[in-house]
Amino acid sequence: MTESILERVVCGHLPMQFFGRADIGHLQDLRDAGYLRVSFDGPEESCMRAAVTAITPLGCTAIRCFGFDTPPD
Repeated sequence: MTESILERVVCGHLPMQFFGRADIGHLQDLRDAGYLRVSFDGPEESCMRAAVTAITPLGCTAIRCFGFDTPPD
């Protein structure tokens, strides 16, 4: 599921908003892995909205490994 969120980010425009506990949990994992810069609206454990603001260089490497299209610079 984290891969599908990463693919959604690659195919979308930043900043990208996400809502819902499941998506927030996956975004926390991707942020903790160093792939994305994410801002959370409120305490992370009860957060229901997050914004992906950037894909990190490490995230770009992971995206290439997963075979997704590389995000534009």
